[in-house]
Amino acid sequence: MVIRKLLRNRGLGVNLIAGFSFILLAVYAWGLSWAELGAYLLVILVFLLGLIIAAALCGWILRKLMTKSEWNPVEPDQNVKIEKSQSAEKLGSSSRDESGTKSDAK
Repeated sequence: MVIRKLLRNRGLGVNLIAGFSFILLAVYAWGLSWAELGAYLLVILVFLLGLIIAAALCGWILRKLMTKSEWNPVEPDQNVKIEKSQSAEKLGSSSRDESGTKSDAK
């Protein structure tokens, strides 16, 4: 029953079974002791945990730098509204110049 559930998603199930079989092969066929295997797995977990902590720390530092420098103080929605109003003003001023009203050009 458990094997059927693992094999439904073939990529994950097959990889888990293959990895577990390789570990058992290392213990029984190649003479690796259970203590050595545990030590290797512990070292792998410590390095993985260190990598995760380093990535989280880098993300936290980047977030603090981005909020401190106010890199993008205008929200995207406000930016679009500002661009639309500026383009409308430009269109309005150019149509007044063409219609013959006062112009600032000398």
